[in-house]
Amino acid sequence: MTSPRRTEAEARAAVSAMEPIMAIEGRQMSARDKDLLVDLIRGVITTEDVAAVIAREEGYEID
Repeated sequence: MTSPRRTEAEARAAVSAMEPIMAIEGRQMSARDKDLLVDLIRGVITTEDVAAVIAREEGYEID
């Protein structure tokens, strides 16, 4: 993991700004997905970390 580049408030504001666009497209994001995206924006986790979380949730065994 890396050190945070943005504050949690900044990252949550960025995610909130996306919600109206997603609503127009008829999509929603779960609270868990929002938390993952916030951590990704902050630089707390990497895209590889997110991929591993999603793979595990889908039943794939990740080292």
